[in-house]
Parts: sequence; structure tokens; C-alpha cells
Amino acid sequence: MATTRGDSTALACIPWAGAGAAPFRPWGPVIGDAADIYGVRLAGRESRQTEPLPTSLNEVVDELAAELTALDVPSVALFGQCSGALLAYETARRLHRSGEGPEVAHLIVASQLPPRVLADSRLEAGEDLTRYVPEHLREEPELLEVLLPVLAADMRLVTDYAYEPCAPLEVPLTVLYGAGDDLLSGADVDGWRHETTGPSTFREVAGADHLFGGAAWLELAKAIRTVLM
Repeated sequence: MATTRGDSTALACIPWAGAGAAPFRPWGPVIGDAADIYGVRLAGRESRQTEPLPTSLNEVVDELAAELTALDVPSVALFGQCSGALLAYETARRLHRSGEGPEVAHLIVASQLPPRVLADSRLEAGEDLTRYVPEHLREEPELLEVLLPVLAADMRLVTDYAYEPCAPLEVPLTVLYGAGDDLLSGADVDGWRHETTGPSTFREVAGADHLFGGAAWLELAKAIRTVLM
């Protein structure tokens, strides 16, 4: 995990498919007074580029739970975007069930269907994965050549996902989505409320698309800061 230091809550940020920890670096000045930011870097990207790409969601969740436990902090907030939301949710369940590691103080998800719905959806054969790539990277053929295999591996974690019913979490949940998201709406994400007995908050972020591109990226950080304060 890459770290941006603050002075309070530990916030673990899990990116969308294909991304690494770097996108969370600009969040330091926005959230740094409310949390210590830990950007999650999965295998196969950035400084872990030579490592084999993830092939099992359970193995990724095991790794995340172990790293969060190693932080030796009393509590952690988990944020996940797109595919990262699923990883954040399953990591929260893993920590909750095990009774080991930090307490999950808050689960924050963005741009993702509820787990029960997601388990019934499948990536269509031949689907153009570039729709999940930030717009400013789509015109960079060399970057796309590196990025698309990583993106495809991450998407397989999602499409192979099997939802396992169990007792709901007992933590506050915040669900964020973009007002300009053409892949899902507020109605699509409503089912998240069934995954916890804690309070559930749903917030539409003005001017944001599915990946919270451009200026919306810092608006997303501001929304998360509000949650943590």
C-alpha cells in the first residue's frame, strides 16, 4: 500500500479495475486532516508490475485483510471504486467475520452495483474494455497495451464473483455515484442498503461520470472527507 499521512482515521482506498495507488495521491491535501490515506496497489501494476496478475478475488481479499491488520491501527475506513468497491466490501466482511485486525469504522463505495446484483451480471464476450479506461488515457496506444491486460484480469475477478449470503455488516455505509454516470443510477445502487444494519447514506455527486474523471475526482475526495469528519 502507498501512504499519504494524516493524523486520524486510516482510510484504505481501493481503485477501479486496471488502476493502482497513484490516483489517490492528490487526495492528501483534501482528506489529510481527516485520515491517513493508504492507496491500495494490487499485483501487476506500478511498483508491482512484475508480479503475476490477480486471478482469485479471495486471494486478493486475504492479502488486503492481512495488510490492514499489519497496519496495527484500531479502526479503518474502506473506500472502493467500481471493482474496488467489491473488494472493499468483501474485505470488510472478512475482517468482520474473523474478529481479527482493525475494526471497520465505515464502508464507502462508489460507482458499483450492489454485490447481490453484481453476482448476477456478467461481462459480455468481446465487450470493449476501453469504456472503463479514463478518457485521457484512451488516446495513448502504448499505455493501453500495458493497461488492458491488467484491466481484463481485474474484471474477471468481478465476473467470476459469487455472492455468499451471510449476516449483514454492522457498520455505516456510504454509497456515492456520479450524476452523469451512464452505466448506473441511484436506483441501481439502492440495494447496497441490505448489506449492513448500520446507517446507509446515498449521495449523487454533481458533474461526475462513472470514473469521476477530471475535476470530479477531487469532488469525490471532498465527499469522502465529509463522511470521515
